[in-house]
Amino acid sequence: MARRHQNQEDREKGTLNRRHFVAAAAAVAATRLAPASPKTALEPTSGELGRFSSRTPSRILYVSDPSSIASRYLPDPTTVEDLQEWVDRLSSARVDTFVQEAYTQGWTTYWRVDDLEYDARPQHRRFLPLLEQGIQPLGVLLKHCHKRQMEFLAGIRINDNHGHISVKQGAGAGSSFLVKNTQWQLKDAPPGPYYELSTPLDFSFSQVRDYIFGVASRLLDRFPVDGLELCFRDHRYFPPGQGPERKSLMTELVRRVRQMLDDAGQKRGKRLRLGARVFQTLDECRQLGLDPETWISKGLIDYVSPNDTMHTEPNARYEEFRGLTQKGSCLLYPGILPWTSQRMRSRQGGQPMSLEQQRAAAANMYGAGADGISFYNHFNPQSWAPFYPQQLLQLAEMRDSKALLGGDRHYVFEPGWAGCLGFGADRASTGVVKADRLVLKRIPGSAGSYRFRICENLSDARGATLLFRAFGAKLQDRLEVKINGKPISGKILKRRADEERVDLEATVDPDSSANSGLPPVPKIPGSFLTYWMDLSEPPAEFGDNQLEVALVKSTAGASEDIVIDELEVFVKG
Repeated sequence: MARRHQNQEDREKGTLNRRHFVAAAAAVAATRLAPASPKTALEPTSGELGRFSSRTPSRILYVSDPSSIASRYLPDPTTVEDLQEWVDRLSSARVDTFVQEAYTQGWTTYWRVDDLEYDARPQHRRFLPLLEQGIQPLGVLLKHCHKRQMEFLAGIRINDNHGHISVKQGAGAGSSFLVKNTQWQLKDAPPGPYYELSTPLDFSFSQVRDYIFGVASRLLDRFPVDGLELCFRDHRYFPPGQGPERKSLMTELVRRVRQMLDDAGQKRGKRLRLGARVFQTLDECRQLGLDPETWISKGLIDYVSPNDTMHTEPNARYEEFRGLTQKGSCLLYPGILPWTSQRMRSRQGGQPMSLEQQRAAAANMYGAGADGISFYNHFNPQSWAPFYPQQLLQLAEMRDSKALLGGDRHYVFEPGWAGCLGFGADRASTGVVKADRLVLKRIPGSAGSYRFRICENLSDARGATLLFRAFGAKLQDRLEVKINGKPISGKILKRRADEERVDLEATVDPDSSANSGLPPVPKIPGSFLTYWMDLSEPPAEFGDNQLEVALVKSTAGASEDIVIDELEVFVKG
């Protein structure tokens, strides 16, 4: 029988009934910092998806990492006017919350103080003329955000894993605290060469937690920020296998930061927000020593942003986080990142997700109960037209339900980390295999299924098309296809062997690959047949759907498995 390889969370059983999309109602720019009138939502008749409505007007968060904007957007040297222009662009894109990550690899970025080391990498020298005049770039960004009615948070990277890149730049792996205190570094690592490219600290040690707390304290003392975001998107925080038993230590740090924000907020007359960027599933968080369940239930954080470290996965089950956030005041902002998979980055030469693909991903996030969307690594593919800052203008559509469902949507379901070897075959940095696929052995009767999520009512669309690619399939093969148990006749299901694709095989991570000795791009599958059909409701349902495929007749002499790991749905608005 066929083997279906899925993420661990996809092993749950159950059937979802027809569900209704939770409208992501727009909030006007003037209400960015204050709640507006409650939004309306269509309530489903049953099921887990779609029953939640956002408790505030849906919001857009934009996260600027420590270096990408500095190295690829801001001029050298950077002036006050350049920083203000950057904020103006974000405001025009209707961003509600701007998060500038201000600490990484033991260094401060966009600000400087005497008792912490400033980022030594070349891209951060462009701020030195301002700093030497006593002007803190972070303060300029903050002040102008408030002028433009945007919330401003300072971000803190926990155990950033880019040390190998800064070493190549001649700046070392990080600050003196990071590289000289070898007794506080993690010594062991899981199998996989990418784990060897960074120098992470072990948060089992109180000295390490105290250091991070000290950074947060200095930020809060020096800048009237609206809060902080703790970014947990890196490989490790505790020795391998010890995360679950030591997660209370990280919670202790989060609790200390929460208390500090509360004390400062009491003096300022408002609540200062604490956000946490975490891994895509609760299980991944637990295994690495993070405990968002406790952070949310105890009121330690004001929002949580679960996401993959580099990909947007439309199939992600963010409702498990909403099951926690709906019980309190913590808000849910899943992340949209530039690509859907490692394969997408190589197959399309690094071209990012289209606006249609972003609309589809956002629809599924709102269907799972999101209160807004957080954009992360949005600036990575800046070399693709329409370039920055024009690319930013697409962000507003992710908060406007009419624009979201009024435009075309393109759902792309791909095996996220398939072909990546750095953390072990097909594995993300958390160690979880993320390469969903349906595999048919060359035995008549071999069958399998593939889950795909569409959180909208296709009956309201002008039309929809589903396609999937069967790698290794031959024209003489005969497949039986069902959608949610309903057979699809040969008259409806079409196929072809001449689909045109863009296979540019651009480098994915040349720095990491060169250091680890791995090939720079994941392997792209070989020949395939493309099957496609008009998709209607029914057999499609709001929420999770199942594509079921069985091999009825195999081509004589064929021995290669048939692999289905790319499925797309095009919806016309």
